[in-house]
Amino acid sequence: MRTINPQIRASQIEMLITVQLNPGISQTDLAVECDLTLSAVSRAVDVFSTSGRRDGRSSALGLLEARKVPDNERLLALYLTPKGQQILKLLSEINHGN
Repeated sequence: MRTINPQIRASQIEMLITVQLNPGISQTDLAVECDLTLSAVSRAVDVFSTSGRRDGRSSALGLLEARKVPDNERLLALYLTPKGQQILKLLSEINHGN
């Protein structure tokens, strides 16, 4: 986990788990589910996505994929990437002692 980013917070892990349990969730719904502000979710999605932060201040971790919703191009649907799935699997194994 430290090789990915040593500063991933528990709230950010909760966000990844929520996306895993709700593939295609919107950023707004993710904010509600995780009791976070929309701006906090937006920043985390930028960092966790395959494209990285828009301001270029950090590289993309590639844990989430944000796809435009066909019926509403203003909305983004969030999905875990294979790398994101692998990270959550590793965390689950560590948590359960496997």
